[in-house]
Amino acid sequence: MKRYHLIATDSVQVPKIDSIGFADDPRITRYGPSVRNQYIIHYVLSGKGHFNGNRVAEGEGFLIVPGMREEYDPDEKDPWKFLWIISEDPAMQVFFSRHGANEKTGIFKFYNKYEFERIVNLLTSAPSSFSTTAQLSEMFLHIFNACVERNMTPQSSVTKIYFNFAVNYIKTNLPSPISVAELCDAIGITQPYLYKIFKKETKMSPKQYISSCKIFKAKELLAHTELSISLVAKSVGYENVLDFSKFFSKQTNLSPTVYRNTCC
Repeated sequence: MKRYHLIATDSVQVPKIDSIGFADDPRITRYGPSVRNQYIIHYVLSGKGHFNGNRVAEGEGFLIVPGMREEYDPDEKDPWKFLWIISEDPAMQVFFSRHGANEKTGIFKFYNKYEFERIVNLLTSAPSSFSTTAQLSEMFLHIFNACVERNMTPQSSVTKIYFNFAVNYIKTNLPSPISVAELCDAIGITQPYLYKIFKKETKMSPKQYISSCKIFKAKELLAHTELSISLVAKSVGYENVLDFSKFFSKQTNLSPTVYRNTCC
């Protein structure tokens, strides 16, 4: 996973995720009756069981909201295996509403089983790799992306989520080189789709937006700090000061030194 943290933006934000896991032991895939103050999602990947008295099978999941009475247990003959997500962030309400769950039972269907299996393989092969807020949020986006594909979620809302996530990623990782391919990998979408989103939201390509963010930050540091040109370069992802100077000059028609001397 990548090196960054999330910053909430606008009205649609990626919620803070407390934990994500996979369970296949019938001794621990049962719970309740109880009440918890958390938002919890279960995705049943195989087998079946019951949630609050309602049957849940492979390809289905169920939602739990804070203060809700919950009780679930695996089928004795064909016990379920499921992926679970836990969060206390109220921002989860938006994502819950987009799972297309039955209003009475909280049960929903999902379809992209291959993607869920890939996620489980990642979780089980390197569980320690998903421990920070950023890593959990990134994994949550991948899961949501897999689930939302066939559920009735407004496309405009989905693209806004991806856009906000991408902007947060770029702004937080300015001190590092950022490629469009890396950005797509972090979000879990294709480059053409990312390009379409950025064109719609900013009138720029993702590459142009990354460059504009780096230039904005570089100008800010040159104008308002006494950092050396070399440190300014490193602050926007350039280890080589000559490469930074070429980049800055191409974007502004001024060298970093000339810009500093003329703007201050």
